[in-house]
Amino acid sequence: MKREIIKIPDTLFKELEMTWDIDWHGQGLGESNAGIHQTIYNALPRWVGKPKVFLSGASIAQWRAIRAQAQGRLGVFKIAIVDPVGFGPAETGVAFPKGIPFSSGSFFSNGYGFNYTPQAVAANAANAGDTRMRLDMSLVGIAPKIGQIMSHNNWPFIVVSVSEVSTDIYDIWLQMPLRSAVEVNDPVLMRGVGLFEATEDHMGHAQYGASYVTTVSLSFREVLNR
Repeated sequence: MKREIIKIPDTLFKELEMTWDIDWHGQGLGESNAGIHQTIYNALPRWVGKPKVFLSGASIAQWRAIRAQAQGRLGVFKIAIVDPVGFGPAETGVAFPKGIPFSSGSFFSNGYGFNYTPQAVAANAANAGDTRMRLDMSLVGIAPKIGQIMSHNNWPFIVVSVSEVSTDIYDIWLQMPLRSAVEVNDPVLMRGVGLFEATEDHMGHAQYGASYVTTVSLSFREVLNR
């Protein structure tokens, strides 16, 4: 059965805690007679996150509709990993706090425009499993950063090393390794985006009182079977 993909708008959540990380699925086997601690890795690693987010007013109702659309753990959430320390869109010198407006300067009826997605492009092809790729950063005008969470084809990764090749061209080393093949000129998002599912059916139920504000604890794990 094909699972519906639900995009969570970048403007919906005000994240109070950044908790995204890679679960490497290491399993400890205890200590051997020689005093050596043993660990095995017998499952595919994947991203997990338990962010706490702030919602108020209409955003509570919007999130309620998104949860209903997902039907518990059935739907798949397309989520941008918000990490201002690794990358903030304003670093590119172009800021669209309400999104990109129409050519007339007007926005949609909800007061927001089209999504602004800063991205680099692949300067060379790369294979799934590679831990190195070459990026052309001329579209954003800044260098990639060590520790930045980027993504290709909705598979996030962490930049672990950066080397400048020439003007606007950089080699990056990454973990996890690439999980889909990269073609020349493929977009590589400056802020990683991935596909996630709720870890339990009632995840993110938003309760609120007379102030119409609430803090919601979420729990996501990356969808590997696509």
